[in-house]
Amino acid sequence: MQKSHFVYVMRMLVTLLAVFLLSILLNRAGIGRENILMLFIVGVLLVSYCTNGYRYGIIASLISMMIFNYLFTEPFYNFSISDPNDVITLVFFLLSALISANLTVRFQKQVKVATENEQLARALTLEQERIQFAMEKEQMRSGLLRSISHDLRTPLTGIAGASGLLVQRGMQLERENIVSLARDINAQSDSLIQLVENILNMTKIDTGNLVIEKNPEAVEDIISNAVFYIKGRRQNRKIEVSVSEDVFIVPMDGRMMVQVLSNLLDNAVKHTKDDGTIAIRVWKKEDMVWFAVEDDGTGIDDSIMDCLFEEFTTFRPGGLDTGKGIGLGLAICRAIVTAHGGTISGENRPEGGARFLLGLPGEAE
Repeated sequence: MQKSHFVYVMRMLVTLLAVFLLSILLNRAGIGRENILMLFIVGVLLVSYCTNGYRYGIIASLISMMIFNYLFTEPFYNFSISDPNDVITLVFFLLSALISANLTVRFQKQVKVATENEQLARALTLEQERIQFAMEKEQMRSGLLRSISHDLRTPLTGIAGASGLLVQRGMQLERENIVSLARDINAQSDSLIQLVENILNMTKIDTGNLVIEKNPEAVEDIISNAVFYIKGRRQNRKIEVSVSEDVFIVPMDGRMMVQVLSNLLDNAVKHTKDDGTIAIRVWKKEDMVWFAVEDDGTGIDDSIMDCLFEEFTTFRPGGLDTGKGIGLGLAICRAIVTAHGGTISGENRPEGGARFLLGLPGEAE
């Protein structure tokens, strides 16, 4: 407090000294007393603006009146006043200076209050945004947990039911029924494994721990592994594979690319009918190797086209088996392909269905 008081006093003295010197220069230049008087009023306003409180403005007004009286009223260099008009002039000067100082201080306080209110409003806005973000995060977390719980429970329930039936009535069932139950268990297990791998891979991506290890991989082996991965879920869907003759070995992380293709194939299975057709085509163009996964299903809904590769993006049209999945598959595909230095996109085919196109560098970096 004492330090700020000292600063304000110094500002007042410096301002009055500057006004004093400037008034002498103006007087020597032949400027009239009325204009010099206005200079002192401006000085009082500056003091009020650069300080904090009424007292500095009042002190500056009194000092300014005394300086003006001493230098510019007759008799000069004396505090006495011989002309009654000068008395009236000085009185009005003092009143004007005091009123101006008062208005300036009030204006300062209003500006300070407005600034504080603005800062408070900004702080409240930030706090509201933080609370809203926390609520949305909690809602997303709850929704994610519910979705994961549902998607884990669905295959586990199928596995438990089929295995329980085998335990209880295995000796009484015919071979075809046993094989059917075993096939269901296998399909549900594959679905569960893929879901867990997607969650683990997304965790690695979010924490920056996704590591890509490129090695020369045979394209046909990668495709075969991806198709085998979804064997239990493809049912009666036909999968066609076409690989260009000039594509055989491509530098990539084989395990990760199997995950990408299996996610794309799994999406195609979910959005096509039992007798649908899914095609995988691979070709090389310039220095890129392109993979296309196409289907004749429902296609990509316009409502999710802009956020297709974002986390938790799902679309469940009626009449198809799209109940499984929490919207991580395509986000993982984009992260893995991008980490390879490639690109991935999705579009609707003119003849119906969806096409996902991904490109990888054809040569090792």
